[in-house]
Amino acid sequence: MARRPPQPHAENCTLAELDVATVAAPTRESHVRLQSMRSLIRGVEHRIVADLAFVTLRTLYQWIHQFNASGIDGLIDKPRAGRPRKIPREKVSTLKTLIETPQQAGVTHWTGVKFHGYLREALDLEVGYRTVIRWLHEEGFRLKVPQPWPDRQDESLRQAFQNQLKTYLSDKNVELWYLDECGVEGDPRPRRRWVQKGVKARVTKNGDHVRMNVTGMICPRTGAFYALE
Repeated sequence: MARRPPQPHAENCTLAELDVATVAAPTRESHVRLQSMRSLIRGVEHRIVADLAFVTLRTLYQWIHQFNASGIDGLIDKPRAGRPRKIPREKVSTLKTLIETPQQAGVTHWTGVKFHGYLREALDLEVGYRTVIRWLHEEGFRLKVPQPWPDRQDESLRQAFQNQLKTYLSDKNVELWYLDECGVEGDPRPRRRWVQKGVKARVTKNGDHVRMNVTGMICPRTGAFYALE
């Protein structure tokens, strides 16, 4: 009598948890293992799952045993030991402060190239550019376009304005309306696209665009609204 193939224990995790882990798998191999367990739990035959994963049934059975013993964690590749870190741990706090306050180094902002050069030249750290970029991501830094912020703000005037609004709102004889405007523009400028090397990318453009200006007013006390296009 033929032995029944092992089955993954569905109680180890929900299908929703398995779906999330499969999408977020750190390596392709981990993704394939998790996808295989997902298929088996959904009722796909072992032979078909093994063929789709390009593995033998024996390997698939090993994955099942790992999943049954340790759940999702049993199928995810663990981080491998690599070369020693070239950014000393004792300098991490200082460097993070330097990233957040570039004025200490006499610059207004950091780019990856600029920060890498500063580490090598000013701090004498023998570290590669890719290592610096990886370290920045590990420490939670991301490249972002800064939001413009006015530099001539007066907090006292803002507070006085807020107090004036409260006075108006407390007076039932005053109808306070708020007004704002915005412009919506469709700009059909050509965007970047892939073309063969040596071929000029061209697309017809006559410079026309569409624009709609909208002004709106609302009275919070009554809910009345008025708009003009």
